[in-house]
Amino acid sequence: MKRVQHFYPVAEVKAKLSEVLDQVDGADVVITRNGRPVAVMLSYPLYERLMDFIDKVWDLYLLDVGDPSIFKDLKLDELFNDFDENE
Repeated sequence: MKRVQHFYPVAEVKAKLSEVLDQVDGADVVITRNGRPVAVMLSYPLYERLMDFIDKVWDLYLLDVGDPSIFKDLKLDELFNDFDENE
């Protein structure tokens, strides 16, 4: 099931932040700069579920692979470090 997405330029988000935040419960808000997506706003409960899912997938990955260092060329650790830094 694909969630509804609304696209807003940065200037419009700045001007109408409260209105844009009201839309986050029912849809993802994609913020654009010069017509290109640069960020996404999503509801906090959805964010929590996504982070929980990623943690579970990482744990399953470690159980299956054992030593993740054999995949260092895939730079998976960098991907997950990015998530940790943004918490």
